[in-house]
Amino acid sequence: MITNETFVRCDDVQNNISLKMVIVFLFVFFAFAGWTSPCSAESSAAENPDRPKIGLVLGGGGAKGNAHIGVLRVLEELKIPIDYIAGTSMGSIVGSLYASGLSADEIETLITSIDWADVFAGKPERKDIDFRRKREDFEILSGLTLGVKDGGIRLPKGLVKDQKVNVLFEVLMLHTAGIDDFDKLPIPFRAVATDLETGEIVVLKEGRLADAARASMSVPGAFPPIELNGRILIDGGIVRNVPVDIVRHMGADIVICVDVGKPLKTRKDLENPLAIMNQMIDIMMKKNVNKQVDTLGSNDIYIHPKLGELGSGDFDKAIEIAMIGEKAAREKLDALSKYSVSDGEYAAFAKNYHREQVKEVKIASVKIEMEGESGISPEVVESRLEVKEGDTVDLEDLENNAAWVYGMGDFERVDLNMKRSRDGYDLNVKAKEKEWGPNYLRFGMALESDFEGTSSYNILVDYTRIWINSLGAEWKTQVDIGSPSGIYSEFYQPLTVKRLFFVAPHIEWKQRPVALYNDNDRIAEYRVSGYELGLDIGIQPWMYGEARLGLVFGRDEASLKTGDFQLPGDKFDKRGIVFQAAVDQLDNVNFPNEGYFATIKYFSSMEDLGADASYNKVEGSVLGAFTFKKQTVLASVKAGSNFDGELPFYDELQLGGFLDLSGLQQNQLRGQYMAVGRVVSYHKVGTSFIGDFYLGGSLESGNVWQEEFDFDDLQIAGSIFLGYDTILGPLYLALGYIDQGESAGYFYLGRTF
Repeated sequence: MITNETFVRCDDVQNNISLKMVIVFLFVFFAFAGWTSPCSAESSAAENPDRPKIGLVLGGGGAKGNAHIGVLRVLEELKIPIDYIAGTSMGSIVGSLYASGLSADEIETLITSIDWADVFAGKPERKDIDFRRKREDFEILSGLTLGVKDGGIRLPKGLVKDQKVNVLFEVLMLHTAGIDDFDKLPIPFRAVATDLETGEIVVLKEGRLADAARASMSVPGAFPPIELNGRILIDGGIVRNVPVDIVRHMGADIVICVDVGKPLKTRKDLENPLAIMNQMIDIMMKKNVNKQVDTLGSNDIYIHPKLGELGSGDFDKAIEIAMIGEKAAREKLDALSKYSVSDGEYAAFAKNYHREQVKEVKIASVKIEMEGESGISPEVVESRLEVKEGDTVDLEDLENNAAWVYGMGDFERVDLNMKRSRDGYDLNVKAKEKEWGPNYLRFGMALESDFEGTSSYNILVDYTRIWINSLGAEWKTQVDIGSPSGIYSEFYQPLTVKRLFFVAPHIEWKQRPVALYNDNDRIAEYRVSGYELGLDIGIQPWMYGEARLGLVFGRDEASLKTGDFQLPGDKFDKRGIVFQAAVDQLDNVNFPNEGYFATIKYFSSMEDLGADASYNKVEGSVLGAFTFKKQTVLASVKAGSNFDGELPFYDELQLGGFLDLSGLQQNQLRGQYMAVGRVVSYHKVGTSFIGDFYLGGSLESGNVWQEEFDFDDLQIAGSIFLGYDTILGPLYLALGYIDQGESAGYFYLGRTF
């Protein structure tokens, strides 16, 4: 059944026809009086009342829907004016753009200029993410975040984050801002969706055009559903993939139906659970498609492009798919040509129909609207926006502002609702909190083996509670199991609404093994366990980085586990001042393509505060990533030093392991001074549905010294590796070699820098 409410009502058809007759009469009357008619597709029909009204049906099919562009191009060449459009899923996207006044060529330019892989990845660019979320990337946490709410575990409603899709549609359709009735578009339009609760068809005829198109393509399980007018909506292809009846109810006499669906798979292709599940969905959709196609009459036209092996995910082949659609339409030239109109009549239609896409807007006002239970302050969202009242901004500026708010990590979606006003555009920023928050649970895992009997593992459990108060306080607790093991808890309290300054008390208990080597021979292993209390004050300039200054109090205890080695002591008190800062603008921490990262940490151990020894220790690193075509190069330097006091054995600088003088064992070298430089290069050699494969190598040089830096005593090392970017983090299979003649194999799951 077709629902009513604010949507299309089938029993209104007669009233619509009567209304249109009145409109035609008034148009003819005013035309003779010298009055210019409103710009809409109705004016074309009014110039020739005897011309049959053409309804265009554009079916769903993901990237295969780009075939619609080719069909539209042929209709334009044949001068066939379209009076009504109804679309489903990708058909609703192409259909809404065409109905809004863009030509086939303009739509193709838009569609082919979009980086669909980036859009469907959903995540904002990493440089736009709040630094507090960025720093989690350097831990071993997986990409899956679970919500903890009402005593249970909650999952996101879709596998794909849809933020970029939402903003993309809003920007593409900005020229329709202020049009709430789809009958007032240059061509009347309907988008078809499915009510997730009832399974009913929902025909969208009013509201925001971007929302309607987005709801129509909410593929179940992939994209989150969209809530409109109190309904939870998903992809309309489930109930009406080619909405022939909808366009007839709009008033079409002739239907041109474009079906981009694929044939069902044969037995030999149904070899795995995913293929079987897809076949079940295709069977369900095929049934409703066949039912609609069977209603087409002898004067209607059915176009079914032969897309072969091209699939719903082949957005990078949009031009090829559009050409196939054009070819399919040309095969129907004889049937289509019957509905061509004169040059003059089509010119009048095109003049009234065409709209220019908006390139920039003047902001008349800015309003922040929050949706959620955490009480996130609108002032916090406003502080992330650069666009202000009176500004003139382009579309990229709008996208960036949405990304900065979304990058806070608190929201499921951030919409930019634009509405025309006398002084420009009113901007309504609507931020919807994640329904599965504000408490989150994440897991991570690290593995390491040298293929010679030495291996270790670590499992990390992270529980984060955000927005504890109106300033955005956050409580993070992490539990490590394995090597090392321990628990860490920090309460992060911003001091202002803009969250620029903060205080962060923290507590930690940790236990870790420490191996000792004599040259390349492992002679002993001891275990260090202890606690640490600290209080930091700091500054965090949004997504760029942070700097902290704090006091640390703690005690460690060392115990020998294997070997014959006399420890200098077994208990030691740590008291001192810590300063640490980081800047992070990498695009990816697993396999970066571009950006930079820098960090520095200074620790001053002070006997006046109760420490066992007075000394000063500083460590720092700088990394830059550069990509030339498909080859990425990482250049980095890491160094550390003591000054004004010798480092005690339990706090010496360490070096050794994969990409830290490959060929050595993990932290094989220990001393008072350390430096290493490396160049790593890799390129992508393959991809899978859960990650990309990389082949690369490294060249490294460095050493550890006891007395002072001696760069005449540098060691040279290198590696070759196969990398896999997985949901659990980067996985490496590597072989390292150092000029001392030592080599080592590595199986490594976890961050390397």
